[in-house]
Amino acid sequence: MRLFNKRTVVTGAGGGIGGATALRFAQEGAHVIVADYDEQAGETVTEAIRKEGAKAHFLQADVTNQQSVEQLAKNSFDHLGGIDVWMNNAGDSTSTDLLNTKPETWDHDLALNLTSHYLCCRALVPYMVQSGGGSIINISSVNAFWSIGEVAYSAAKAGLISLTQNIAVRYGAEGIRANVICPGTILTPRGASYWTERAGSIEKLKRWYPVGRLGKPEDVAHLALFLASDESSFASGSVYVLDGGLTAGTTQFGS
Repeated sequence: MRLFNKRTVVTGAGGGIGGATALRFAQEGAHVIVADYDEQAGETVTEAIRKEGAKAHFLQADVTNQQSVEQLAKNSFDHLGGIDVWMNNAGDSTSTDLLNTKPETWDHDLALNLTSHYLCCRALVPYMVQSGGGSIINISSVNAFWSIGEVAYSAAKAGLISLTQNIAVRYGAEGIRANVICPGTILTPRGASYWTERAGSIEKLKRWYPVGRLGKPEDVAHLALFLASDESSFASGSVYVLDGGLTAGTTQFGS
């Protein structure tokens, strides 16, 4: 097992990418803290993991709240006896273009998609140092590299790359690695309705992608597994684009 006895935490783990990753980690022998604001969703994922005979424990947390995050890090450390892997996954987009994005929307998107990662990393790093080092995985987006209109979300996701690189450089000597995954469109139930509205149809959106399909939560989970495992021990401060060829180029925009 690639994560045997690894002590792991996944935020936003109540479904989608976070849920798939928590399950994948557990299948590979990790003990997983399922962290989410939505108690029902988090408990559902936790129970699904336990039904497979793996170890999971749910902790409710609001990753935009400093006190809640600090409690999450402490409770995770106390429950697991250490922290080897932490994946910051929680995020969402509510912004559109510049003139239609109100200051409160800007603040909301930055709080959820950037400041929350800062709060989590700031809280967890001392515990990870005590644990002998570990792997931090931050979920950004292809929006970090190009304009698609979600101005606040995109700015936050770009800033997350810099935050991750700073952590990797500063704390590498203390055994901590930090990397970023930048997914393209990942098809989840909530994402399906959102992108149907934005793009007109899922089928149209698929044509943007050279591989001919959208991503699945499991696609991200597989890459996160590599970054969580000792197989990636020389990977730190790196940005992993997982987008089916989207940012390499396409002939399909506007079609």
